[in-house]
Amino acid sequence: MRKILIVNGGLVIGGAEKLVHELAVFAQQNKIAPTILILDNYNQEYYDLIFKQKKIRVVRTRLNVIKNFRAPLKMLRSIYWRLKLKFLANSIYESVHVIGLYNIYRVKDTVNHDHRFYWHVTNAAQGTYNFPETYFDNPDDTLVCINQYQLNELDTHYGNAVFKCKRGLFPLFLND
Repeated sequence: MRKILIVNGGLVIGGAEKLVHELAVFAQQNKIAPTILILDNYNQEYYDLIFKQKKIRVVRTRLNVIKNFRAPLKMLRSIYWRLKLKFLANSIYESVHVIGLYNIYRVKDTVNHDHRFYWHVTNAAQGTYNFPETYFDNPDDTLVCINQYQLNELDTHYGNAVFKCKRGLFPLFLND
């Protein structure tokens, strides 16, 4: 069975989390096994129960170093996932979807994959365009915007020459 990895920072009720839900359910309906990786957040949240009922795997861990040895099992899980994503992601997952540009710093250097999709779910009004240009320097990555305004804002803020990655539009709101 084909597999995808969806990365986010939480599963509360919100727009990014709704996108995680829609992607996971769509994948499952199309015989693709989604795994949702929640980084640096061990709290049970709104969508956890929903994913459990749908038999969608949710993993909560961190990919950066755990400084204290207070939780050895969490530390081992973190090391396992870090190694898995660094060296085996291409062979395990068909694609990796990072929800929110604000999560790229957590995975860009850790997840080695030829098909990474960065879903842009915010806009300039939220004050979120202070991302380093290195986020957009890999031609194998794809930046997915959910509305035309985001594409225009990115062009205005960074200029077209910065984007070495592919860019796509996947409108979530059809009445825009």
